[in-house]
Amino acid sequence: MKNKKQVGKALGRVASGLYVVTAKCEDKEDAVLASWVNQCSFDPPAVTIALATLRPIRLLVEASDAFIVNILPKDDMTLLKHFSRPPEEIFKGVKTRKGFDGIRILSDAVSYLECEVAHSMQAGDHVLYVGEIIGGKTLKDGDPYIHVRDNGFNY
Repeated sequence: MKNKKQVGKALGRVASGLYVVTAKCEDKEDAVLASWVNQCSFDPPAVTIALATLRPIRLLVEASDAFIVNILPKDDMTLLKHFSRPPEEIFKGVKTRKGFDGIRILSDAVSYLECEVAHSMQAGDHVLYVGEIIGGKTLKDGDPYIHVRDNGFNY
């Protein structure tokens, strides 16, 4: 690749939101801070998420074929700080409620989308999931958190 440093800076300018993806299978559950979430279809409504192959949550998504995307608020950094360095008990101190298949919804998120996995594919060091939206709700007024990265080759 020519000019990797310049490409990394340019790639980092691709704006994205910040989300917490939650998943559950049987008695195991997990959550991960994610930035690679995008709408990909109107009919049926669907989003894509990309999860690093080494993330434990990926196994829960694949085993249950379901996940929830929690959209983080711009004006409250509490959830962002919690999930950027989560405690061992990942949901400790976070208000939640149960959603589709018992997957946790973050009560202080701006909104959430309940998804069933329709497709998946390997995408380099991540797995790309297409989730058909089967439910969702706006939980509070406010804008979602949006950011750009300094370098498109790392988080």
